[in-house]
Amino acid sequence: MIALVQTLLALFGYTSSSAGLTPIAEPVLSIPVLFEAAVVFKNSSAVVMGLFLLIALAWAAQGAAMLVVEHREAAYGAATLSSVLFFALFFGVYAPLTSADIPLVQLGAFYAVPVCAAALQLVAVGTYPWNEVVLEETGDDLGRLEADLANRRSAFNTDFDTRFEGLETLSNVAPGGVRDVREGADEFRARLDGIDEDIAEIRSMSDGEAAQAARAGVESEIDGVDPDARIEELTERLRQALASGIRTEYGEFIVSSEYGDRYRTVNLPTKHREVSIPGGADAVHLDHVDEELESLTRTANSFGAVAAAVEAVDAHRQRVRAHVREREAPVVEAISTTEARLDTLDEQIGAMDVPFRDRIDEVLLAGRDPDLVGARDVRSKLDSARESLHDCQFEDALSTAEDAATQAATLVTTAELVSTLEATIDARHATVSIPTEIPDGYLEAILPAIRAGYDGVDATIDAAGGRITFTYDAVAGESESSTEVDAVNDLDSGDTGDRDGPSNEPDTVGTGSGRESVRVASPEEVVDGVLYAFREFERAADGDDRIVQFRLEDLPEAVATPDVLVNVERFAGRQSDLFEAVDLQSPEPPGFIEFTPADGASIERSMSTAHRRFREKYT
Repeated sequence: MIALVQTLLALFGYTSSSAGLTPIAEPVLSIPVLFEAAVVFKNSSAVVMGLFLLIALAWAAQGAAMLVVEHREAAYGAATLSSVLFFALFFGVYAPLTSADIPLVQLGAFYAVPVCAAALQLVAVGTYPWNEVVLEETGDDLGRLEADLANRRSAFNTDFDTRFEGLETLSNVAPGGVRDVREGADEFRARLDGIDEDIAEIRSMSDGEAAQAARAGVESEIDGVDPDARIEELTERLRQALASGIRTEYGEFIVSSEYGDRYRTVNLPTKHREVSIPGGADAVHLDHVDEELESLTRTANSFGAVAAAVEAVDAHRQRVRAHVREREAPVVEAISTTEARLDTLDEQIGAMDVPFRDRIDEVLLAGRDPDLVGARDVRSKLDSARESLHDCQFEDALSTAEDAATQAATLVTTAELVSTLEATIDARHATVSIPTEIPDGYLEAILPAIRAGYDGVDATIDAAGGRITFTYDAVAGESESSTEVDAVNDLDSGDTGDRDGPSNEPDTVGTGSGRESVRVASPEEVVDGVLYAFREFERAADGDDRIVQFRLEDLPEAVATPDVLVNVERFAGRQSDLFEAVDLQSPEPPGFIEFTPADGASIERSMSTAHRRFREKYT
């Protein structure tokens, strides 16, 4: 204290006498240790004064560090500096006191001053409540960091929602790219969530220093979180993925037919082959939409514009495909019908075992007659129909396919008729009706082969009557003719009777190649079979048909029996108001039964009325 007072007096240019402190100084200086200290100060006043000034500054710094800035490390540093200066002053400048004649107790007390002062300073710093201060400061910093983190999160979410609109639509174009964007956004948000968790953990800490260190780490991590940079990174990823996906998906517009071939959509009308792209060109050819879409991915501020363009292109392409499918369907149906008929034709001709088979192959299959259409010509026409179809010439394709179907039907009908001629010849029938859909040219081309294949048989076409007429030489047909005449007379014997009168038909009929007489059941014995037969004929009859012919092999087994068919022929033949003619070529397969309705009557009504009359008479 004496040294401090001396220092202050010397600093301001006073002495104890001039300052009026002589009454106080004399008793103090009477103490040997203090007197000797004053002597040392007088001899080294500048050094002592400098050290005391530095000690004072160290004290002030320690106080400021503890009470103002509350910085623990600074406070410890100031206290340590002050202690060192104290030791330098007392054990350095005042070292001569150890050789002076001073009582040992006084000397010990004098040198205890710097030790106590240093200890007190360090104890003050150590016992100051630093942890609470640090935790409070850290809490404030964490609040600021939380606000910063929330702003970055909000900025990212807002920019992401704006930039990446329409991801669901774009996932059809670039599923990998969309998946990467979503995963990248989730990773970024997970990183922010992790920082939030770290801040919450720091708030629960009780160690101020640890909390402060952790806060510094969190602050550094937040500084490394850049929403804008992340958005740009994800944008570039998606652009690259979309560019690849667009080139793959929209590089070329392909529509495949039912036959696996591609349509040449360039031939479609303009409204189908061009599309208006939102945000892009008004009219873009479907084969070039990839260029427009790819350009849009580079220039659009939001992928929502790209998604809208993709939706527009997809919708237009779907409309084009629907248009093509709609126009394709009837063509495919006509082609399928034709092919099925050609298959039937092949089966019919393959099952024939007649002397004129080779000629049938030439006319109906190979089409070697230049004036007649054969199966080969029909197949060539189908190829033309498919070619027109794939050229998007739908009207031409449909017309060609339907024409081919009609020609195939004609060939099938012709084959059906020709397949029955051998049975007709064997049965020595005189005529066979020609279906109206069969051109005479086919039969004219085949009849010479029939004449050549059977001895004593001649066949001619009655174009006016729509029939083939057969004549047989006298030797071959004598016995059969008499039998046939007798059978006809037997059949006709009941025509003069009452239609609704009792049954008086004979119980035999000429049948087979030899026209041998076999017993035929009475109508009462086969009522169910005849009714079943009439139902089948009525069901198959078409009101527009003039003549209806049924192949026996196509009828149900219960119908295609001599007992049933002969009774049907007899009963229907007597209904002259309903039928002009009923012709049973043979009561056993192969052969056919043919109905010709009366003038002004439809086959459907005639068959239905005959059915009803038979049921009323025999049940």
